[in-house]
Amino acid sequence: MALLKHGITIGIERYGDDFFVAFKAIGTLTHQDYEMMVPVLESALAGVKDPDIFALVDVTELDGLELQAAWDDLKLGVKHIRHFEKIAIVGKTTLQEVLAKLANWFTPAEVRFFVDNGDAVAWLKD
Repeated sequence: MALLKHGITIGIERYGDDFFVAFKAIGTLTHQDYEMMVPVLESALAGVKDPDIFALVDVTELDGLELQAAWDDLKLGVKHIRHFEKIAIVGKTTLQEVLAKLANWFTPAEVRFFVDNGDAVAWLKD
């Protein structure tokens, strides 16, 4: 029996009231993946009034999302929509690039797509 690797890794760094959050999505994300990740993010944000979040989202190994996981992602985004300043999405497909561009229409954060992780990090730090 083959085990399918999936999940979300999260790294959080704080610089004053600014948060640099790195997400890496692997495989097909599930509701359980969000149940494990969301408390980590919520805990990091809990003690900061009106945090500014700069996010690096690596979807190069993302295969998809289950419907419930997509709903979880939407709820998380809506809850913290005003906290995100910049979102750099690192991917490898045209569909991922198109979805990143569409995200700009639905969030006040500036969202950009990159194929190179170094370019994404440099843009977030500008």
